[in-house]
Amino acid sequence: MKRVLIFFLVCLIMLSGCSVEEKESPKTLRLTTTTSVNDSGLLEYLRPYILEEANINLEIVSLGSGAALEAGKRGDADVLLVHSPTAEKSFVDEGYGIKRSTFMYNFFVIVGPASDPAQIKNSSASEALKKIESVKSPFISRGDNSGTHSKEKSLWKLAGLDADVISKDTSFYVSAGSGMGATLIMASEKQAYTLTDLATYLSMKAQLSLDVIVSESPDLRNDYSIIVINPDKVSNVDVDTAKKFENWMLSERALDLIAEYGKETYGEALFFTE
Repeated sequence: MKRVLIFFLVCLIMLSGCSVEEKESPKTLRLTTTTSVNDSGLLEYLRPYILEEANINLEIVSLGSGAALEAGKRGDADVLLVHSPTAEKSFVDEGYGIKRSTFMYNFFVIVGPASDPAQIKNSSASEALKKIESVKSPFISRGDNSGTHSKEKSLWKLAGLDADVISKDTSFYVSAGSGMGATLIMASEKQAYTLTDLATYLSMKAQLSLDVIVSESPDLRNDYSIIVINPDKVSNVDVDTAKKFENWMLSERALDLIAEYGKETYGEALFFTE
């Protein structure tokens, strides 16, 4: 009887060991993204889902899009999440990225003092910049070669003005050389206008003395893309984990989560998906 009991216990232990699968340790992914995405809080919101469902732990570096693309060229990232379409296309065409997957968007807005000293409300974005320049109302630029800075320069061009000439006019124009959050704080302190993505503005609104002045302008759409770094061009890239992350971010599950982000806290979505 004793031998039968021992045999029974051994079988139970063996069956128990077979039924428990040890979960593989999470892979660490080097993600370089823009300050606007990071400041919005989106990635911290998604982080636990990515860890649980894709078994990936994010190591996040936040830079302007231009600096993020350069980091990708150096092999300092496995994957990028950026919003500077022209520069992204060149990056992929030059072989640094495998492909460019645009998966979400939001909108740039021009924010400024509630009094709207340049009277830009109801203008298009390019018309608003032209009015700001004509009356020399203070304007803070990111000035950091980011996607937002690139968008600002394209809007000056649409306004028929040379961005390089404008940037030297210190009578109203200040180049912050900073990320989106820091630029918004500076604009608030100086009661100046600035161009920002709506997500970062809404996430920081309580800290700022700025209103959205121009928003419904067709030239203000802001597309975000994922680019997996090409291991054939750049060394030290964990391409398998990067592709797994990309697949998760493009999945219906992730897109649904992104589309819900911000609704509970801010009363509206911060990003949109297609």
